[in-house]
Amino acid sequence: NWTAVVAVASNGVIGRSDRLPWKLRSDLMRFKRMTMGHCLLMGRKTYESIGRPLPGRQTIVLSRSADVTFPGVTVVSNLLQVQKHVEPNRQVMVVGGAQIYAGALEFCDTLWFTRVLEEVDGDTCFPAIVWHNWELVSSEPVPAGPDDDWPSEFEVWRRRTLP
Repeated sequence: NWTAVVAVASNGVIGRSDRLPWKLRSDLMRFKRMTMGHCLLMGRKTYESIGRPLPGRQTIVLSRSADVTFPGVTVVSNLLQVQKHVEPNRQVMVVGGAQIYAGALEFCDTLWFTRVLEEVDGDTCFPAIVWHNWELVSSEPVPAGPDDDWPSEFEVWRRRTLP
């Protein structure tokens, strides 16, 4: 049971030029707190935008290129290889980008979905979700703090039916 972790603008945007298109410190702090001790699954471009493995978490990078290596990171070439590399007692957290979400959503039974309450310019969007397959478990308004560009809502969704 994997969890997709994503922040999405009102117009579906999740990225611009391989970066987050906003500053939301409150969301980054929640991300750190909730993913600590788990396994982050991301694509190569997402990993390169971060630039290093995040402390306290295992990192698995999905890449089509066989010669990609990063120190301290496991690289796999397809989603079916991921589970055999996950260290014991770690949950897989899918953290982007768009192509990784599109492929990995079928493996996810939970969504940690931050709705950024603004339309934002960007070149990368979250893939379409069939929302009737998901049930909203909780929703929490998050007012914009001094280090947040906009207010947001943090939602937890659980899959109703496995694909």
